[in-house]
Amino acid sequence: MKTTFGPQKIMFPCPTALVVTGTMERANIVTIAWVSLLASQPPTLGISVGQKGYSGREIKKNGEFTVNIASVDIMTEADFCGISSGRDTDKFRETGLTKMASKVVKSPIIKECPLNLECVLIESNIVGITNHFIGRIVETHIDTDKLADTGEYTSFDIEAIDPLIYIGGAREYRSLGDRIGDAYSAGKKLK
Repeated sequence: MKTTFGPQKIMFPCPTALVVTGTMERANIVTIAWVSLLASQPPTLGISVGQKGYSGREIKKNGEFTVNIASVDIMTEADFCGISSGRDTDKFRETGLTKMASKVVKSPIIKECPLNLECVLIESNIVGITNHFIGRIVETHIDTDKLADTGEYTSFDIEAIDPLIYIGGAREYRSLGDRIGDAYSAGKKLK
């Protein structure tokens, strides 16, 4: 048996992302959970930001942004950036988060986030009351101490990154659970 609820905005788990737009001199942070990879060639992602807020206008104006994946240890700062307006609050000053210059775009990355993606805005549209931005990833940063050498290639250590996960609908933060299998091979047991 299932219980129906009609259309809802429930999707989980979602990474907690701190999106930065602006410059090193004047940057704004907005916390979002609606972020997704859209294409692998070229690497492209999509983010959704409310229309009424300051951040969406800034992304449109600047034409670039960074997506910084929060770790569990900055949950309080990440939540603050989502409940405060950048119109009248310097979120870097208030949270103590550290701006670092990006390699390609003018928008800074956040030092305390273990994964940072520099993006150039390639498309935007509005769906309902939400701005949808598509960004081409032009540079990727991962904390060096969060890398793992798997023998075949160097990748990231997800346990060391310890991403902050947002659970839509329940409105709560969580950390990742245990590894239970390998993608692209677990299903081979059914062949």
